[in-house]
Amino acid sequence: MRRATAVAVLGLTLLRVTGHAAAQDARQRQAAAEAYDRGTAAYLEGAYEEAGQWFETAHRMAPAAPALMQAIRAHEHNDNHARAATLALELTRSYPDDKAAAEFASGVLSKHASGLLKVEVSCDEDCKLDLDGKLQEYLSFFVTPGAAHQLTAQFETGSKSASIQGAAGETRNIEFQAPPPPPTPPLVTARGPQDASSSDGSRAPLSPIYTWVGVGLTAALGIATLVSGLDTRAGVPEYKKAANELSSCTRTVGADCSAQQTRARSLYEAGTDRELRTNVLIGATAFAAVGTGVIGLFLTDWSDDTDSSKTSLTLEPRAGGFSLTGRF
Repeated sequence: MRRATAVAVLGLTLLRVTGHAAAQDARQRQAAAEAYDRGTAAYLEGAYEEAGQWFETAHRMAPAAPALMQAIRAHEHNDNHARAATLALELTRSYPDDKAAAEFASGVLSKHASGLLKVEVSCDEDCKLDLDGKLQEYLSFFVTPGAAHQLTAQFETGSKSASIQGAAGETRNIEFQAPPPPPTPPLVTARGPQDASSSDGSRAPLSPIYTWVGVGLTAALGIATLVSGLDTRAGVPEYKKAANELSSCTRTVGADCSAQQTRARSLYEAGTDRELRTNVLIGATAFAAVGTGVIGLFLTDWSDDTDSSKTSLTLEPRAGGFSLTGRF
């Protein structure tokens, strides 16, 4: 009976997580459209650096060739040729069947590539790149020639770094290999008098208390995800109001819209942080649900479930927090 209850709880949790993820996608597309509008407004005002950032944000949220092309134009106007050429490479890679995008990217590269240093990175495992202290999203990119650049690849098992320097028109190929994982500590198991005499592995190794702790953790994460999602949604009306005020201001000739622009951008960045927090909670909840299901179905010895005197779990207050103790 307890196994059936645990599986039912896990199923309901996963359904709620899936529904919330779909709503999150819809909000993300709407945020991408709003970011594109903000980029257009900044571009028309001549704030090309800001416009490029808005267009890139729109492309990250909802990838589309026009957003990337507008970001390239903005960076070109801002004389940031390395970024413009890097995005042109990404435009070619992401939209190979879009003739207009390919021709546009080719034109940008023909203008700027010969005056820049091209870097091609390969990682033997999934990695994230950091270039001169800033996130570099792409494995192929351009940097200014002559100066030394510090490139770091972050892996799950650690990081590797390399210094990059070269002349205009050259290409540097950088290969990163993930550091080996730390040694796994030896598994220490404790056997009771009955377990010591049974070595055929016929009984599952864990007490039911582990499954119930997992169910509680999954439920707590699900509640935290719901609260985070509601908090994110609550900020949307205020951001839309600020965006509309900025849009109205930009249509007024000679108006100073810096205050509205600062407020809209601040609310947008706050909303993006909330969305990231919610996405992390969604992933953690799903991971906890799946892990608990595996423990409950395959690793738990439910034959001891009738003897509740052998298992107990106590949450006690302590200085600075709580203490979780168990006996099983």
